[in-house]
Amino acid sequence: MLAKALGAAALLGASNLIRGRGRRAKNDGQSPIAQGHSSDDDTHSKRADLTTYALGYILAFVLTCIAFALVHWRWATAQTTFEIVLGLALVQALVHFRCFLHIDLTRSSRDDRQLILFSTLIILLMVGGTLVVLFNLRNRMM
Repeated sequence: MLAKALGAAALLGASNLIRGRGRRAKNDGQSPIAQGHSSDDDTHSKRADLTTYALGYILAFVLTCIAFALVHWRWATAQTTFEIVLGLALVQALVHFRCFLHIDLTRSSRDDRQLILFSTLIILLMVGGTLVVLFNLRNRMM
């Protein structure tokens, strides 16, 4: 819970910087156009990123709260709760990919998607192999 509060404080600090209440960046006497970008485009980009981060933070927080509430108050059977929590975890992974890692379905992020799929494959192989070995040992012990 403390980490979520620190994340909220960081979002508030970032929003203050974007709104101009914080420190301003030096421009060394050059106009924004002479620096190679306009301040309006830069501000719009920062606000869009902040909005995406805030939306991702809120969605992740709500999904986490729903999962904790399901487990804590036992609103469903154990099997149903497990399935719902697993589904919520998958949705939260998608929220993290989209809102925090900025991975979407555009052609430019193809390399990122391939890296994620390869990493997922390696992790599944490692976990699957470990489970095969453990279940084999369990059957030999029984």
